[in-house]
Amino acid sequence: MDIWTKLFLYGGAAIGAVMLMVAIMMLGHAENGVLTAESLKPMAGQLQSFYAVFKWFVYLWMISALVLFVRFVKGFFSR
Repeated sequence: MDIWTKLFLYGGAAIGAVMLMVAIMMLGHAENGVLTAESLKPMAGQLQSFYAVFKWFVYLWMISALVLFVRFVKGFFSR
């Protein structure tokens, strides 16, 4: 496995784990088993700052996916 494949696989797993942790944290704010916009309103600032930082990690992960895709297409058509 080369560095781009590892970056794609481990990066995707890390992004999934972080999103799962955020979802569990948000479900912890559910009232009577119901998650509403009003129950998440106190977390709006934290979620906006999380999104502002996290989107750059997703962009880097997408670049690794694009590199792998280009290599795949190049290898497919070079035969």
